[in-house]
Amino acid sequence: MIADRVLLYYSVFMVLVHLIIVIGIIKACRMSKQQACSEKRKELKVSIIIPAKDEETNLPILFRSLEKVLSPDVQLILANDRSSDRTRSFMDEFASEHPNTLVLTNTEPPREGMNPKHSMLATASKYATGDVIMFTDADCTVPENWIDAVCRYFQDPEIGLVFSAVVTEPGSGIVKRYQTQDHLQRFFYTVGAVGLGSPSGGFGNNLAIRRSALEEIGGFEAIGFSLTEDAQLIAAVRNSGHWLVAVCPFREALVYARPQKKLADAAAQEMRWSAGAIFGTDRMTALMYSFMLVFTLVGSLSFIYIPFHGSAIVYYLAPVISMVMVSSVGAWYLKCDKSFWLWIVPCALVGTLFYGFTYFAAFFIKSVSWKGTNVKK
Repeated sequence: MIADRVLLYYSVFMVLVHLIIVIGIIKACRMSKQQACSEKRKELKVSIIIPAKDEETNLPILFRSLEKVLSPDVQLILANDRSSDRTRSFMDEFASEHPNTLVLTNTEPPREGMNPKHSMLATASKYATGDVIMFTDADCTVPENWIDAVCRYFQDPEIGLVFSAVVTEPGSGIVKRYQTQDHLQRFFYTVGAVGLGSPSGGFGNNLAIRRSALEEIGGFEAIGFSLTEDAQLIAAVRNSGHWLVAVCPFREALVYARPQKKLADAAAQEMRWSAGAIFGTDRMTALMYSFMLVFTLVGSLSFIYIPFHGSAIVYYLAPVISMVMVSSVGAWYLKCDKSFWLWIVPCALVGTLFYGFTYFAAFFIKSVSWKGTNVKK
C-alpha cells in the first residue's frame, strides 16, 4: 500500500534525523569542553535568583545544598511570589544566617504579558548586582561546585548565556523514573540543537546569563510572553547576534529537581512545556517541537493500529529507537548510574505514547493552571 510505504520512508527519515541530532550532541559536548575555562572563576561576581511560591516543603532541602555553594561574595536573591504558606518565613530565617542574601516579596498578580514566574524574575533581576546571574528553582538541589562549573564558561567574553543539565531525582516507580529519563532526553535534544548551531530550549532551573547580555536584550520585559520564559530568554540571546549560547552537559553542573508525584501532574507539566514551545514567539523552537509532535503522534497512532496491521510496529518503534539513541548518548555524557540505563528502553516505550498525547493535547488546551494562577497559552 502507498500509505505503508510513505510511513516506512518517514520512519527511516526520522531515525536518520535523530542520528544527526546525536552528532549534534557529540559536537556540542566536545565544543563545551573547549569553551569551559580550566581555571576557577576570576573576578566574576555572581548573583543567584530563586523564585518560589508556596514552597515551604522544598526550601529546606534546597537551602541545605546552597550551604555548600554560597560564599560571602555571592549575592542570593530569594523571590517570594504571593505565597500563602511559610515560604517567606523560611526565606527570612535563611537570610538572617547568610550575609548578602536579599528576600523579595511580591503581592501583586503577574504583569501584563508575563506568566507568574516570568514576572517575578523580571522584578528580581533588577536587584542583581553580579556580572553573572544564575537561576534555579525552589524544588531543586544544586551541586557543590555549581557556581565554578557554570561560571568557567563566562571567562570567554563572547558567551552571554549558559544552560546546564537538569534531571529529576529518580525515586521509585515508573512515573518518577520516566520523568528522570524525560528530563535528560529533553535536555540532550537542546544540546543537539546547540551542536547544530541553533540553540533553542533549555531548563530555566539551571541557567545563567551575563548581566550585560540580559540588559542588552532589554531584560525579561522584552522577551515576549510564553509559558516557557526560559526558552524565550535563550532565543532572545541567540537572536541578538552579539552573544554565544553555551551548554554545560556535564555532571559537575547537574541540578536535581523534585519529580511530580502523580501521572496527571506530570502530563500537565509536559503540556505546559509543549504549549509554551509551540505557541511562543520563537519560531525555531516552535518548528522543532511541531516536528517532534508529528513524529511521536505517528508512533502513538501506530501503536493502536498494531493489532490490526502487524507492520505498524515498525512505525511505532522508529520514535522508540530515536529516543533510546538520544537518552543513551545523554546518559553517557552525564555518567548516569546503571539503574538509569536499565530504564532507558522501558521509558522510551512509554514515552512515545506519552509525548504523542501531551504534544497533541497542547494544541487544544486554552490555559494552564500554574501554582494557583490560570494562565492562557
